[in-house]
Amino acid sequence: MKLELDGRLKLIADKVPECEVVADIGTDHAYVPIYLIQQGKCRRAIASDVKAGPVRIAQRNIAKYKIEDRIETRLGSGLETIEKNEADAIIIAGMGGTLLSELLETDKDKVCCSDVMLVLQPMNDVDVVRRWLYDHQFEIFDEELAREGNKIYCVMAARFIGKNKSYKDFELHVGECLIIKKDPLLLPYCEIKLRQINRVLDQLENMADNSRLLRKYQGLKDNYLKLVKQIEEEKKITN
Repeated sequence: MKLELDGRLKLIADKVPECEVVADIGTDHAYVPIYLIQQGKCRRAIASDVKAGPVRIAQRNIAKYKIEDRIETRLGSGLETIEKNEADAIIIAGMGGTLLSELLETDKDKVCCSDVMLVLQPMNDVDVVRRWLYDHQFEIFDEELAREGNKIYCVMAARFIGKNKSYKDFELHVGECLIIKKDPLLLPYCEIKLRQINRVLDQLENMADNSRLLRKYQGLKDNYLKLVKQIEEEKKITN
């Protein structure tokens, strides 16, 4: 029996390279490691979660697909569930970007090495994740967007290169790879972000001492509008 994935989870799995051991941090139902084992992309997997309930569900799913000898479940917070150099690829997905960055910071000695590849999918605050990666000498070498319903998620692949990267603030909000690759979901992604920014700007209008935040979000809006215009002009040319 083969497990099929689509949307966000399929994109996460697609970004994992062929490897010996993959660790899925915050595994929930263990669908991604099960899929990766079945596809032959890794020989073994570690599926960990901070809560006992998801770990029990993961164990049931692993048993259902009869691969208990290939996937080990672990209970614990973040990267504390794995040893340094134990995994070739580490997945952290399905949680807020601020929490994701905090987990990386807590055990940064386990990821700040050239032998480990990270596949990350923050549910929000993607700019916080990109800032952490750049400030810790990582290269984000691949990014792609996935749609589920009316939401669009960003999946990024990063590796430690030991070199600093200079960046502009807006590059933290929209990844360079998405623009270079002309991701087909980039336009609707920008439109969603613009709606969110407009809601924030409306709220700021009713706040006292809001000049700094107004400048910040207005600048962000201007950059998104500029990118939308660029995408639309490129579409006209190609059509």
